[in-house]
Amino acid sequence: MNSDYNAKKPQTTKNKSFYQSVRHALVGLVTGFKEELNLQRDLMMAALAIILGIICRLHYIDWLFLILAIFIVLLAEFWNTVVEHFVDLLVEHQFNPTAKKIKDISAASVLLSAVLALVIGAVVFGHAVLTYL
Repeated sequence: MNSDYNAKKPQTTKNKSFYQSVRHALVGLVTGFKEELNLQRDLMMAALAIILGIICRLHYIDWLFLILAIFIVLLAEFWNTVVEHFVDLLVEHQFNPTAKKIKDISAASVLLSAVLALVIGAVVFGHAVLTYL
């Protein structure tokens, strides 16, 4: 056994409690936001949208659409990150045309979610601006 191996064994079984599941999910959130530049950018854009929403005093329906758009983009980005890491693990960081295709298609889902968020943002903030004119 490796001398650097911690006394506590890594978990290889299912979570035994809801608390344990939530703890692992929070570790995943923190890891994603710390290590993935695109998630950091998405978070900054979400913060900007929220600040603009506060300034524009959005209606609650507009807030629902705005929050939905933010979460759709973040979910797509997290899933894309999972796919990228999983594919890299499978091909051991070697080029593979099928792996590239999988990664490209996964990235397309993020692009589509971002376009949807831009459309929602244009409608929500466009309406808010026109209301104040």
